[in-house]
Amino acid sequence: MPPSPPATRTRKLNKDELVLAAVTLMEEAGASGFSLRKLGERVGCDPMAVLYHFKSKEGLLRAMADYLTGRIQAVDDALPWTDRLYELARQYRELALNHPHTFQQMQRFLNTGKADYLVIEQVYRALRDGGLSDAEMPAACVGWYAAVYGLIQGELGGLIRPVTEEELIELEQWPADDVPLLRQILPRFVNLQTEQVFKMMMELINDGLIVHASKAATPSKRSQPKS
Repeated sequence: MPPSPPATRTRKLNKDELVLAAVTLMEEAGASGFSLRKLGERVGCDPMAVLYHFKSKEGLLRAMADYLTGRIQAVDDALPWTDRLYELARQYRELALNHPHTFQQMQRFLNTGKADYLVIEQVYRALRDGGLSDAEMPAACVGWYAAVYGLIQGELGGLIRPVTEEELIELEQWPADDVPLLRQILPRFVNLQTEQVFKMMMELINDGLIVHASKAATPSKRSQPKS
């Protein structure tokens, strides 16, 4: 008679410990290698015990995303609103570079939980201090997050990076008359720095918000009473 498989070790589970173990596993194995079974093996419990705490794998992923969000530090309300938005965006980028696989999960949810609500509140305050109305706030907030996440994803995915020698050689094979500007500008991509790209684009977004708010605060000529 073949020997029975070893019983799965069981112990009292701490929800926070499970989330931390899950984040560690996600960063080591990636999304394709992550599973409740592997997490259970790592912490010494049955996968169903993990589900007891989070109800579903989706619930666990949301808790992991909220764990990352909870690492974002509150910004000083005394700072200009543009500086506050940039500092929050910078912290999101830093999280993504340090936890690229878990960061992907943050984009699955409109919000990740308690920690996310506190950060969103800071974004709302900055946008309101920038002159946006409550009616404009939902679109502005979602758009800001989409821009931040998009820039970060572009960097993680390899879109935002210096140009390679092979790409420059390929460009040189094109007739100069067809792509004159591209041939002129592309060599400058050799020294492209991803952090500078992120900073510049966030500044441009802030500049656009400033212009938008100033237009909203200035009555149009049609609305001005005739003298």
